[in-house]
Amino acid sequence: MQAEVIFTGTELMIGQILNTNSQYLQQTLALWGIDLFYQVTVGDNLERLAQAITQASERAGLIIISGGLGPTEDDLSRDALAKSLGVPLVINEKALKITRRLFDERNVPMPDNNLRQALVPPGGIVLDNPIGTAPGMIFEQNEKIYVLIPGPPNEFKMMLNNEIEPFIFEKLGSERKIIKSRVIKLSGLGESTADQQLGDLLQSANPTLAPTARFSEVHLRITSKAESVEKALQMNAELEEKIRQRVGDYIFGTDDETLADVVGRQFESRRLTLATVEYLTGGVLANQLNVIKNPGNFYKAGFIIGSNNPGIENLSFSPLPGKEQAEQLADWCKKAVNPDLSIAVTGKIKETGKEKKLRGTIYIATNHNGKTRSGEFVLWGLPQDIKERAAQLTLSTLWRIGRDFGQEG
Repeated sequence: MQAEVIFTGTELMIGQILNTNSQYLQQTLALWGIDLFYQVTVGDNLERLAQAITQASERAGLIIISGGLGPTEDDLSRDALAKSLGVPLVINEKALKITRRLFDERNVPMPDNNLRQALVPPGGIVLDNPIGTAPGMIFEQNEKIYVLIPGPPNEFKMMLNNEIEPFIFEKLGSERKIIKSRVIKLSGLGESTADQQLGDLLQSANPTLAPTARFSEVHLRITSKAESVEKALQMNAELEEKIRQRVGDYIFGTDDETLADVVGRQFESRRLTLATVEYLTGGVLANQLNVIKNPGNFYKAGFIIGSNNPGIENLSFSPLPGKEQAEQLADWCKKAVNPDLSIAVTGKIKETGKEKKLRGTIYIATNHNGKTRSGEFVLWGLPQDIKERAAQLTLSTLWRIGRDFGQEG
C-alpha cells in the first residue's frame, strides 16, 4: 500500500509552528510497512486543499489529512474532502457525542459552531478522540482510504495509535510488510567519492541505499521491506556488510550514534584523557563533548578563547590564525591540565572573490606524548555552518586518533 500525507494549516506554511507530526507519522507508516512517496502542506484554502486531495487520490491508496478539524471557518478538511469526492456532509450522532463529551464533563454549554465537528460523509467511520472535541474519520471510496485526523500532537498520536492502526492492520491482513531502516555514518569521505565507491549498491531496489551529506559526514540509509522484522533486519545486515567491505575505514557509527559519542567511548575505554581549546568555534566542540554520556570520565577541560589577549596566566600565542597559533594553543593546553591528548581548533572566516563567498580556513593541532601535529582545512558557508563543521572536523580528527590508539594497543 502506498500513502500520501496532506498537512493543513497556514501556520505550517509560514513556519509559525514546527510540524512534529510529520516525523512521527513517517516513522509510524514505516512500522506499518506502508510506502510514503508524497507529503504536501496546504494552507487554509478550500480550493487548494480539495485539489491536493484529488491529486493524492491519483497517486496513493491511503490518503491521510492532518489538521483542519476544529470548529472554526478556516478548519476546512471535512469540506475539502466532500468537495473533492463529491459527497455530502451530515451530522453523525457518534461524532456529535464525542464533540459534546468534554463540554458535558465540564458542565458548560457547547457553542453552536462546534456542530461542524460532527459532520461526516454518509458511511464514514468515526474515530474517537478522548482528549479533544474533534472526532477523526475514515472514509472509503473507489478502493481508496481517506483518513482525517486532528492536528494537535497529543490527539494526533493517540488517534493514530489507538484508532487508525487497528483499522489499517485489518485492511492489510497477510499483505502487511515490515519496513526497517539502518543508518551507517561515515567521516572523512565525501558524498561524491562514497557514491563512486558504492556504485552498484546504490541501485539496489530492496533493500535501498540512499546517501545524505551532513556537515562533515556522509550518512548511508539502508531500508528493507520484508514479511517480518527478522527478515528485514537480515536484509539490512547483508547490505551493511557489503558497505563495510568497501568503505569500512570511514565508518564511525550507526543510527543515533554521533562522532562525539564514539570519541567518548574510545577515550574512556582506553582510560585516556582529553582537553580542548577553541579560538573560532565558540564552544561548539566543548558542547558536543559535554552532552554525551559521562564526559567527566575522560574530558578534563575545554577552553574557549575569544581574543588574542584573554588574560590567562602563562598563555601566549601568535595573534595570526594559522598552524603556528593552533600548535601553540595545543601545547599550552597540554601543559595547563596535562591530559593524555590536547587538541586546538582555530582559524579565520573572510569574504573572498567577486561573489564575496565566506571562506573558512581552519587549523587543527594536537599534542600527544609531547609531539605536536597540525593540519589546515578549507570550509565554505555561513559563519555558524563553518564553525559547526570545524567542530565536526575536530571530532573526526579525534576519532581517527582514538582508532589508531586501539591499533597501537
